[in-house]
Amino acid sequence: MPFDVFERVLRPLRSRPVTSRYPDAAPDLPAAARGLPELDAARCDGSAACVDVCPTGAIALPGSLWTLDAGACVFCGACERVCPRDAIRLGQRIELAARGRADLTIERTWRREP
Repeated sequence: MPFDVFERVLRPLRSRPVTSRYPDAAPDLPAAARGLPELDAARCDGSAACVDVCPTGAIALPGSLWTLDAGACVFCGACERVCPRDAIRLGQRIELAARGRADLTIERTWRREP
């Protein structure tokens, strides 16, 4: 019995870590995996349909700036489905970790056609 407890304490010290430090190695994702929404700024008309439908409020459209909070996005694809000009699509980029909350904000400038 005492050797069993001793073995349980020493086992983690003798083995290698199970996880790797992100982002040293990119995750291996299947081709059908959903990534973060990407904006085609040339197609965006600023209708803000994506803002209204986002269940977590991850998308904002202040002025001529399209902002995505990657920390709040749940990759649902609702913004892609509702966009009237197909300016948004789910890409292959994902974010699993960041050093600070501000690093999870993605901004794109769009311009309304004259």
